[in-house]
Amino acid sequence: MSDPQPRNQCEIQVAYVRKENAKIAKTQLEKAALLDKRFRMVPATSTEDVDNIEEQKGWIAVPILHGAENQIKQEPWDVLVEGFGHQMCPYSSKMIGSRGHVVETSSGSVDLTLIQMTILGLESSSLPSTAISALPNHLVEAVRKLNVNICPRQLELFGDDRTIILPPQAFEGQEFLSILQEARQFQTCKAGNKTHAIEHGDLTSVRKDFWRRLARAHNSSRIARKGAIDPDSSIRESGHRLVWPHVGIPDSTGPGSPSWIRVTEQGIKQSFDITRVMFSRGNVSEKIRFGKLVKEGDVVLDMYAGIGYYTLPALIHGRASFVYACEWNEHAANALEFNVMDNKVGDRTKIMVGDCRKLAKQHNLVNLADRVSLGLLPSSEGGWRTAIRALKNRCGGWLHVHGNVPVKEAEGWALWVCRELSNFAREEGKGDNFIILCSHMERVKSFAPTICHYVADIFVGPPEFQSLIDNQIILESATRAGILQSDSSFFAVSCRHRTTFVRSFTRRRTLPGVDEIDNVCS
Repeated sequence: MSDPQPRNQCEIQVAYVRKENAKIAKTQLEKAALLDKRFRMVPATSTEDVDNIEEQKGWIAVPILHGAENQIKQEPWDVLVEGFGHQMCPYSSKMIGSRGHVVETSSGSVDLTLIQMTILGLESSSLPSTAISALPNHLVEAVRKLNVNICPRQLELFGDDRTIILPPQAFEGQEFLSILQEARQFQTCKAGNKTHAIEHGDLTSVRKDFWRRLARAHNSSRIARKGAIDPDSSIRESGHRLVWPHVGIPDSTGPGSPSWIRVTEQGIKQSFDITRVMFSRGNVSEKIRFGKLVKEGDVVLDMYAGIGYYTLPALIHGRASFVYACEWNEHAANALEFNVMDNKVGDRTKIMVGDCRKLAKQHNLVNLADRVSLGLLPSSEGGWRTAIRALKNRCGGWLHVHGNVPVKEAEGWALWVCRELSNFAREEGKGDNFIILCSHMERVKSFAPTICHYVADIFVGPPEFQSLIDNQIILESATRAGILQSDSSFFAVSCRHRTTFVRSFTRRRTLPGVDEIDNVCS
């Protein structure tokens, strides 16, 4: 006979992540309401659910909700997850010894989530079992059987103030409203007001009361509903709408307004109007990476700045000497203006509102940048010529080109981008023998099942870079750019003069990085 399962732990579904990614993965899972908070993270144990058992050593098992695997695979941060499996995990300290989420019915014990208890009108997860068992069995069963899209197991808490972000369909539909009304009626009668009946006209007050209790249960002061971003909108305005205590889109905006929110990441404060400006939580790893790529003293041009997604990391973590930030959404630009002052970097920033291509001409943004961020999706192609013009003539610089690309076409996309940049460099008089080097491609997040958001780190520079090249390997190409792959990195150069590559790069299976190229150009 096998040993009984310990009472303080349970075999559950988990997501495996590397130890260094555990904290950020847990945060993202919690925000997406996919983390099973009843259990604690633990070191991964060997399991047949993951093929590479040897690599699994040092991984962390993060508890996830049952059936969450498919949804996680669609999230932008799924790159943090190495695999899925089942293993024993201990209950969290809040769960051990507590039966607050268990209701005794005539048919046995029924697990209830905090949200389900809130629907039933229970204000505390530690009520006496006798009070909880007084609930009508049919009402408990009706709540328990609600579709997960209508009644999620957990809710996303967003921002420093823990704003609740509801899924689009959550707590909607006649079935839910009927249950909510009946639960309210039961609690009202239980309180002694047996003559009071909830009329249809009271539905608004019933919903407001539910929102109030839901917010209190999550220690939150605001509820908003998630909305889609209009794919045809050039300024990508937010589709989120307030639900409680304010409703819809407030007339006022800016600091102190009902829809103004602050999100702090890596010590960077980012404030914005949640109903007017989009915010991508899946880009956090790329923001961190960009802040590390920027060198102290760099002059940066951020052509699609938003609220400062890459402007702020460049200034705060990269210590750029100055950032020129262009943004065509007026609400995002206003938020950016606030954020640079709030983070005390306003004296090193120039914010311009409008089309970055026109702004570059108006403000003569040429021959000044060490680095250009092109963070527009699905493609930033319209800004490439402007970016080439902005690079310094003497030593060139780096372009960080974002794009949504089919995974199977990523290599071809990198080659095409380099070829186009080579053409622009020649047409803009940057020099026929300018070198176009794509040293790395970063997969940021999934955009669709077969499409990912990539960032290509591309160096565009003068002949001084020839010191890194010898004549032992010749790349033939019918275009003005060639490409050599090595460990997901790309090396592409102008081929007009049969440019050659360094053999040692392929032997060590790495390509020249940012530091090597910066040293050559300094």
